[in-house]
Amino acid sequence: MTTPEPAPDGRVASPAFTAQQRSPRIPLICPRCGHEQHVVPGGPERAVKVVHVGTGREACEPDDLAKAPDDGS
Repeated sequence: MTTPEPAPDGRVASPAFTAQQRSPRIPLICPRCGHEQHVVPGGPERAVKVVHVGTGREACEPDDLAKAPDDGS
């Protein structure tokens, strides 16, 4: 566990969890092409989106779909 940073007033809080432990990174994998994705936060005027890490687009690349692993069905 890492040492907590002191607050501006000099006090040091003893957190039960580090920031990394509170928000673990769970990879999102595209079910169609198998590539990693991430969530782009939304806002009052914008919906949350899930996009591919490599392209920043929601849609799969056509070449990636051709190489997608077979799901066995």
